[in-house]
Parts: sequence; structure tokens; C-alpha cells
Amino acid sequence: MAKPTKSLEERLQAHPELKEQLLGLLELAESGIDSADEVEGLAVEGSRGLGRQVMQEWAERQTQEKSQALREADAGVSSKGKKNSTGRRRSGR
Repeated sequence: MAKPTKSLEERLQAHPELKEQLLGLLELAESGIDSADEVEGLAVEGSRGLGRQVMQEWAERQTQEKSQALREADAGVSSKGKKNSTGRRRSGR
């Protein structure tokens, strides 16, 4: 994994949905809920939500990167020109 050059806060600013999920977990840790079972259930639910959000953002980034790579690879291929071939040559039969 590459070493990030931005601070955690800067990185979270670029991912507002992830930031929201993390803040929810932090608020849970600081809450006044008395039941350990309730906190555990909410923590598991929040962790799953965070995982789903990470996967969604990862998938979106992969799709963008792959699409860009395909566009760059196809840049040299002309697909909008007129077809030069008139078809198959008749054999004279």
C-alpha cells in the first residue's frame, strides 16, 4: 500500500460518505448507551455499512480507471470512418 501524502482529514474530505460512516461509529463510541448488546449491534451494523461504502467507492474508482484506460487505448483506432471495402470479390462462377 502506498504511503499517503495527505492527512486523514484531507482524505476524508474527498470521501464524504465514508467520513459520515466513520463519524457515526465515533459517536457510538462516545454515546451514553448503557447496553453492551445494543452498542455491539449498532457497531456491527455501522461496520457493515462502512464496508459497503468502501466497496462501492472502490468499484466506482476501478470502473473509471478501466474506462479511461480503454478510451486511451482506443484513441488510435478510428471507428467513425467510412468503410473502404466494397465487400467480397465474386469468383466468376
